[in-house]
Amino acid sequence: MNNFFKGMLVGVGIGLLVAPMKGEEMRRLVSERTNELRGYLPENEQLTVYKQQITDRVSHTADNLKGYAQQASSTLQHTAGNLKNIGQNAASDVKSTGQDVADTSKDAVRSAKNSSSF
Repeated sequence: MNNFFKGMLVGVGIGLLVAPMKGEEMRRLVSERTNELRGYLPENEQLTVYKQQITDRVSHTADNLKGYAQQASSTLQHTAGNLKNIGQNAASDVKSTGQDVADTSKDAVRSAKNSSSF
């Protein structure tokens, strides 16, 4: 906001400098306009209050973002644990099924050998 007012002052100053007037008239007009614009500028105390409000708001937002990041991290850890358990269960199931298939195949081969011996 402060930069906006500074920009306005510079713009008014440049506009007045390029206007076709005598030097004395120009200085008087610039002085009047500057005094007029100073009335619109907040006092230093107000600027300090604005600055503190903005700082507080930014700090509050940063704290919120930190909380969100912690929640996301916790959720990811929980999800990773669940995925690990699912993966272990799947691996165990595959191993068990593989063992059952191997045992069934061996039994079938033994049974076939015993049948052909007779």
